[in-house]
Amino acid sequence: MTAGWRSLLLWSAVATIVALIGVSFVLWGLNGPAYLIDLFEAYCT
Repeated sequence: MTAGWRSLLLWSAVATIVALIGVSFVLWGLNGPAYLIDLFEAYCT
């Protein structure tokens, strides 16, 4: 039973990371690296 939850959690983490990487590449392609840097700065400072 525990192995099923671990597998689900692992696949969910991988899917989230892949989605974030995909979104970052789309934003990079549309607006260039400055947009991602500004976004990071706005949320982290």
